[in-house]
Parts: sequence; structure tokens; C-alpha cells
Amino acid sequence: MARYSSAWKAAMVGVVLVAAGMPAPAAAKATAYVALPQEGDRPTHLKIRLLRYAGGTNGKALVELKNSGKVAEVFVATGLYLVPDGAPGSAPQRLGAAGPFEVDRGAGGWQAEERLEVAPGATERLRLQVFCIDSHRSSPGQGQGFKVGKTRLPAELSSKIAARTKAAIAKNGGRVESSIGEIQGEVWKARNEAWVPLEGERPHEKGAQSSATSEQLNIDLDTLQRLRRQRVESNDQR
Repeated sequence: MARYSSAWKAAMVGVVLVAAGMPAPAAAKATAYVALPQEGDRPTHLKIRLLRYAGGTNGKALVELKNSGKVAEVFVATGLYLVPDGAPGSAPQRLGAAGPFEVDRGAGGWQAEERLEVAPGATERLRLQVFCIDSHRSSPGQGQGFKVGKTRLPAELSSKIAARTKAAIAKNGGRVESSIGEIQGEVWKARNEAWVPLEGERPHEKGAQSSATSEQLNIDLDTLQRLRRQRVESNDQR
């Protein structure tokens, strides 16, 4: 019989509870605008603020991005991560961006992008797909606040996560939603292969390999989708 880590089981229980109609496990508080962490040595006039986080072990972070400069600048989400409010010793997992993000196109809906040019003075609303980067920590509870990390993930870790995320999405025919479980597994794997201290680090913290495989994560996501369909059908019958 497959063995699951306690952290993984707790995370999946939270996901199923949300699908069954119970309160969402996390709803981050809006933050003030802060300077967007630089990508490499390139300076930027972009500023970012987190409006809310919707999800548990992984989910989507709604952010606003504005260009306070006088020329257009390109935004990429690679390496961005969210740090939970509270003391590191008791705070839940941190969340790292991976894969395409979505841009609010108004009447055109949300459009997936890898890069976004932001005009001078413009403000854009985005949804970043984010994943747990601390496999040994608990998932965030309802009302947990987050903030954007002051720096990006180290380049080597960012590149590894980006490459594995791209491969997982390609494997699933380009469908991001079908790749969530596999991406989460790859993010944990990349993070734990060579632990790097980040903002919000606990004393003597180090990663803990999750015993859950990407296939097991996808099985539970299938359960999540089934429960969501049941919830919709139940609401339609009322």
C-alpha cells in the first residue's frame, strides 16, 4: 500500500474540503505596492501588489502590476515567490510562481502569457499560478496573509523549476490545469535537491522529500474535479 507523508495528506484533505463546498483554505490580504524583485541585474520601475491568494497547497495569486517608469518594461513571473505573514517558526508554506500567468483582458477574458510588456503608467491585473515550495510545511489556513518576496528565487533553482514545469505541461498537451499535480511534484523535487534558504526561513530549516508521486497528486486532483461537478449539480437542483 502506498505511503503518504503527513504534510501531503494534510494538503490534499484541504483541497478536497474546498471542492466539497467548505470554506477556502486561504484568502490572502491585499498588500501595498512594492518594487518588483529584479530579474538578474536588470533594474526595473515595475511595482507589484498582492490582492489575494486563492488556493491551498497550490493555487492562483491575484496581483496588480504597474509601471511607474517612462518606458515600457517586460514582466516575467519566473522566480517570484510569496512569503506567509507571521513568525517563520509557525508560518505555513511559501509559494513560488511557475508556468504561464494570466492577464486580465477585460471583455476578452483572461489570457495566458509567458511575458508581458507593460506600458509606462499602465496597471495590469494578473493571476500567477503558484506552488508550495516547502513540502514539509502545512498548507495555509483561511485568511492567511502573504507578501511578495523581496528577491526572486536563485537563478539555478528558478531555471530548474521552469524547465520541469514546461516539460510537464508539454507532456499533458499544453494543458496547464491537467499538469498541476505533476508540476507540484517537480517543484518539491527541485527545491529539495539542493536546499537554499529564502526569506521567511525557519532556524535550521531544510527540505523534506514528499513521498507523494505526481501520479498520486493527479489522482487526488481528479477527485477534486469530481467533487466540484457534484457541487455544481447540487446547486443547479436547488
